[in-house]
Amino acid sequence: MMRSCAVAAFALGLAMPLAAAQPAQDIAARTELHAIQTLTLSDKQFLMGDTEAKATTVSGQLRLPAATGRLPVVVLMHGSGGMGPNIEMWAREFNAIGVATFAIDGFTGRGLTQTSSNQALLGRLNFILDIYRGLDVLAKHPRVDPQRIVLMGFSRGGQAALYASLKRFHQLWNKSGVEIAAYIPFYPDCATTFAGETDTADRPIRIFGGTVDDYNPIALCKAYAERLKAAGRDV
Repeated sequence: MMRSCAVAAFALGLAMPLAAAQPAQDIAARTELHAIQTLTLSDKQFLMGDTEAKATTVSGQLRLPAATGRLPVVVLMHGSGGMGPNIEMWAREFNAIGVATFAIDGFTGRGLTQTSSNQALLGRLNFILDIYRGLDVLAKHPRVDPQRIVLMGFSRGGQAALYASLKRFHQLWNKSGVEIAAYIPFYPDCATTFAGETDTADRPIRIFGGTVDDYNPIALCKAYAERLKAAGRDV
């Protein structure tokens, strides 16, 4: 719970000032399901900016708290297990402090429920494209403040949340006009080194991981964080 409060406070600080809110509650005042037009492509296709890939529709669940005006939003990207209870928990945490959430389901529209047993079922960089295409939706929504959108992801989704910060990926794929306000990856896989890996968006990056995690070792993320710090990034 202390970790939950700390991260929520960080995201809230980025989102301030909030619109005038009614008494806080963790149940959304309104929930909307939005279609996200994306692609299913190989990692090679993503890196090359190849748009000749399979057109795919995934979905995003927008939860709006009891507040008025344009709202800050935390985009939530699930991990290899799909839309698990952690997504619901974080949505409630943020809704309770007057922050909207947009949870992207990158699996159901692709006929998947999980990739935990076989990570090769879906290229890892698909989630980054889904996130950028989700920004297309949020940028046009009348209740969303496009200058106060934070990205949070978990495991496979945390890897996407981390590397979605790379400027070269934004230049290739992010056509929304939205600049994400902060990146909050939880236990991402930091084993891949991309060209231009330290040329990230000029926004805060906050990486969370466990020292006893032997699936996505935090040591690899610490090493990457040091490279980012050496390049003058806020990480």
